[in-house]
Amino acid sequence: MGFFSKITRPFKKAANKIIKPFQKVSDKLIPNELRPLLPYASMFLPASGILGTMGGIGGFGKMYAANMLTQAMSDPEADFEDLNQLSGILSGLQGGLSGADTAGNLRSGTTEGIMRGGYEGPLTASQNQMLADRGLLTKAADLGKNIGAVGSDYLTGNMDTLRDIGSGRMPLNLETAKAGAKAIAPSFSQATGDVAVNYQRPAMREFERVQAEEEAEFNATNKATSENRANLQMKFMRQAGIPEETVEETLEMNDLSEYYSPPTEEAAYGGMMGRNDYEFGGIIDAIKNIESREMMDQNKNMDGIMNGYNMGGSVLPQGMEMDYRQGGFIPMGSKERADDVPARVSKNEFVMTADAVRAAGGGSVNEGARKMYNLMNNLEAKA
Repeated sequence: MGFFSKITRPFKKAANKIIKPFQKVSDKLIPNELRPLLPYASMFLPASGILGTMGGIGGFGKMYAANMLTQAMSDPEADFEDLNQLSGILSGLQGGLSGADTAGNLRSGTTEGIMRGGYEGPLTASQNQMLADRGLLTKAADLGKNIGAVGSDYLTGNMDTLRDIGSGRMPLNLETAKAGAKAIAPSFSQATGDVAVNYQRPAMREFERVQAEEEAEFNATNKATSENRANLQMKFMRQAGIPEETVEETLEMNDLSEYYSPPTEEAAYGGMMGRNDYEFGGIIDAIKNIESREMMDQNKNMDGIMNGYNMGGSVLPQGMEMDYRQGGFIPMGSKERADDVPARVSKNEFVMTADAVRAAGGGSVNEGARKMYNLMNNLEAKA
């Protein structure tokens, strides 16, 4: 859980040293089919007396630890950070509020309880006035203690009911069964949630593993790096005769300005070239490589854009894709609507046409892209 992981991270190593031996025992002795059901065993711990006296900080710690251990033993591959901390805290609260004297101690700690000092009669007029004059924080503290006392009465009553049924003090009949079901219902609901998580956690780990492998494979084989993207943008925009000021401005809009390098000489067949801008993914510098020069010949009538050197009409080396899953302006390509720039997008994203970008900028695609960046950033901040 993301929120609790920040809290539990400092204790991760120590906690793992504690739970790992229990996980090893569980892995060897408990069948795989039964292991995820272990949280159900913790339902009866407060009433069983195995953990000793409940209530207070000690009761909280006992039930929290028991919950963590049953979760860990249910999944021997789980790390401490994988465990459901919310479930552990709820179990701890159950243990902390289930003491025989907990409700009384909470009520006696309120402002009214201190005034009464064990007295059950009506309060005096001055005492009632003192209650009315309490500050906001005092009232909030008293409310919290009273709510805790009510919860303690409920949990302690459930624990007493289960003890009476287990010891035989209550006759076994339909009414007893109803009372027992009612008493165990909160713990059963919580344990059922833990069991569901235990069954899903291995599947989630496998999904994350496969996803990570696919992402790593894509990054290693298909994804253009930021520097690659910058080089390609400078390359194609210069071949198209786009002013150098616009080239630099476009890189800045795409957060690639650090990779900008000014052109050093005129290309032999039109367009500007910079530092190895024509060398990418094994493609040799266009001026020095005869094959690239021939490609430039074939494409010099198409605004200087190399539209034919990759099968399928792509302007990128075969198998290469641009990663635009975070959004971004696409300045490369042979022409608008050519669909010759392979790019990665994701579900629920929205891509604008070149006409829409141009219209947004009053006729300038760069100005339109800038406005759309601002719009995207403003909308993302509201999500």
